[in-house]
Amino acid sequence: MTYDVIVAGAGSAGFGAAAGAARTGKKVLLLDSNSGPGGITSFGGCPVFTPYLLKNEKPAGVFREFIAELGDRCHSPAGRGTFNTSEFDVTSAMTRMLSRLHVDMLFYATLIEAAVSGNVIESVTVFCCGKKLRFSASCFVDATGDAVLTDLAGGKTRTADEEESMTKTVLFRVSGVKGFDREKVKALFPDAGFPYPQQDRFMAAPVGRDGEDLLINLTAVSGNAMDPFDKTRMDIELREQVAVIHRWMKEKLPGFEDCRISSVAPVMGVRGSRFIVGRTVVTCRDLDENTPVPDPVAVGQRSYGDHFVRKFAGPWHKMNAGTRGIPYRALLPEKIRNLAACGRCISIDPKIATAVRYAPCCMATGQAAGIAAALGIPGYEVLKKELVRQNAV
Repeated sequence: MTYDVIVAGAGSAGFGAAAGAARTGKKVLLLDSNSGPGGITSFGGCPVFTPYLLKNEKPAGVFREFIAELGDRCHSPAGRGTFNTSEFDVTSAMTRMLSRLHVDMLFYATLIEAAVSGNVIESVTVFCCGKKLRFSASCFVDATGDAVLTDLAGGKTRTADEEESMTKTVLFRVSGVKGFDREKVKALFPDAGFPYPQQDRFMAAPVGRDGEDLLINLTAVSGNAMDPFDKTRMDIELREQVAVIHRWMKEKLPGFEDCRISSVAPVMGVRGSRFIVGRTVVTCRDLDENTPVPDPVAVGQRSYGDHFVRKFAGPWHKMNAGTRGIPYRALLPEKIRNLAACGRCISIDPKIATAVRYAPCCMATGQAAGIAAALGIPGYEVLKKELVRQNAV
């Protein structure tokens, strides 16, 4: 079967890419190994969206449309500009939007092969329901998070070493917490004997319309998420940590005495793994010095370096103020002519993954990559014109 654009990966980035490409009128196929769109926000138990920009601009592009689609299913109990919904509502809202845009969706489909000729991807093969299915397209988008399509196509990638790859997490929720005071708990945390020393910062967010549950972000383990056996080992360890942390909270934190685990994410959260090597690489220096970006397609933050493998703040941690444009060239692999990448696997120094990995930013780079693929990977000015037409920043 032939399409104009095939998007591999249906997380926030892939959703943005499929929507952006479809709005140009192209025929689009969206593939994912999960049972629907949403990625980490749906299947990693994190339907929480941090502020989109840090300059007081309003959300834009596909992300703004997504917020509107959620409607009254979108809540902000923390009152800090962050909003949340439910995993079900993320997937449902994305599916409705993609359906209206006539995007073909194929789930339970694992990408296993890319056929390449002369630095051009001709087709991809997925394994689904015991069958190998092959699809061809003019252009492709790598929204896998781990640069899987780029790697299968023979493109150059970089796997972060353990020091730079950030901790992995299994998120879980608890209910029945009484009088939760974030700042009070954060102050108590360093001296409360937390059982895993690599986690030295309390992280939890109220979720739901009235903040009735707490989303707990305290499990942490390090390793190579691109090694199948090591990834399995990390997932097992993280799920063992959930029960230990729950007991610790009940014993040590005021108001948590009667808390209950209400859900545990089915998929481990991987913050950094493998990245494309693109036509430019965004570096720590770029964010520190706010170097000019001649070809911006989205906006990321300038702070970086959290979730280090031995404590929260890494040795390279910087709290730079403001935002910086994400360059178009960072979405384009060096060799492959009809491929654009988006989300957390774009061409960056792994140390700065925090600057681009949050869901709204992934949705924005996805929209840019999808439009680029729909237009045949054009020059920047052509892409910019369509980004503006689609109300992107």
